[in-house]
Amino acid sequence: MKKNIVPIIISILILLQVVTLVRIGGLQDELQNTRNQLMDMTSAQSSQINSIYANIDSMLKRQASIIDSYDYALGTFDRDSLTVPVTFNISPKETKAETLATLYVSGQSTEMARSGTSFSGTLPVNIFDTIDAKVVIADDGTERTEKLEVWEDLRARVLPAVQARFERESGTIYRKTPAESSGEYRSKGNLSMVVTPVQNNTIEKARFVVDVDGSIVSEKALNSGGLGTEIDEKITLSAGQTLTLAALATDSFGLIHKVILDKFTLDEHAEPVRGDEWMWMGEVIIMDNEGKILYAPQYDKVN
Repeated sequence: MKKNIVPIIISILILLQVVTLVRIGGLQDELQNTRNQLMDMTSAQSSQINSIYANIDSMLKRQASIIDSYDYALGTFDRDSLTVPVTFNISPKETKAETLATLYVSGQSTEMARSGTSFSGTLPVNIFDTIDAKVVIADDGTERTEKLEVWEDLRARVLPAVQARFERESGTIYRKTPAESSGEYRSKGNLSMVVTPVQNNTIEKARFVVDVDGSIVSEKALNSGGLGTEIDEKITLSAGQTLTLAALATDSFGLIHKVILDKFTLDEHAEPVRGDEWMWMGEVIIMDNEGKILYAPQYDKVN
């Protein structure tokens, strides 16, 4: 009889353990659900608090503002001056017969024309400049200034976006010539260019260019529609020289979009200089048809 009881007890214990584990698992699930609910509630409350703060901040700014409302509009791009006229219309909260308003945009200024209780002014902005605008309202010798928020990228509105991708077979290969202050640079792969046109402006021709110290030593026509072009360049470099691989695309306005693919420099011993070449990869420099740089990244030092 005792022999029969032991297996029964063991079975009961195993069953109780299974039930306990199931209940523990259920409690863990409930606990995780509770945690998730608390996190959701905390996130919702945080969003509500942030929204309240944002609304209060907006109300305070509006109360402190000297302007009741304003808007702006962009004019037609001037190809000769590379500018877009920006017109601001403002309505101050208070005006008097002698109230004057002056518009300042990107380092320029103009007196705004009055129409009833509103004022209007237009200034040209270079497409490579940031639109930094403010208005100064003068009353009885007192001047009050307010910044005008503008969210426009004029360059992106006027110029096509150009991207170039160089997929190399084995990266950059450099072999120094024994007992010489020179070596051979080789780069092989597939180069593709993708263009996103804008209204009235797209890329009309493109080419792959290799230059050494600013002098072109090799070039090849490219397709700007995304189709790849096979590249296989072998260039002998001397000590102190810098080689640049780039894709150049000319748009409908005659502006040149230069995408840097690689920069490779040798020191006085014909050894590669390890520096910040990675910053150049994919960067776009925009030049006029004479090679003058109109736009480049802040850290860019291209001449």
